[in-house]
Amino acid sequence: MRPRAKDTPEIHLACLLGALCATGFLLVGVVQWQVESDSSWIRFPALVAVLELLVVAGLATGVRQARPAGLAVFALGALAHLLTVLGQGPVWLRVVAALLSALHVFVVVLLNTKPAREHFGGR
Repeated sequence: MRPRAKDTPEIHLACLLGALCATGFLLVGVVQWQVESDSSWIRFPALVAVLELLVVAGLATGVRQARPAGLAVFALGALAHLLTVLGQGPVWLRVVAALLSALHVFVVVLLNTKPAREHFGGR
């Protein structure tokens, strides 16, 4: 009998951290929008948050294609945050981006563990 997503701690933690990453990035976008008074700061974080929350919903419900999609979305999210870390900007923004990047990488690692692969029918 295959365990459900709720029974696999790796999937549960990946869902929790994925939702935290999405809301954290959205919150950073809202703060930048308020600081800069420019609504363009919210567009990219909103798009990324929607994609990440869709992946999290797929992971939580056990959709088989959610794992490869999650690997791609969270890896690209980590790279996007690394660009912020390496760019110019306020120190607080770069520190938060570094933390979000690390969380994205950790979610990718969780999705590559053996229990997660077995849960979604992989090798």
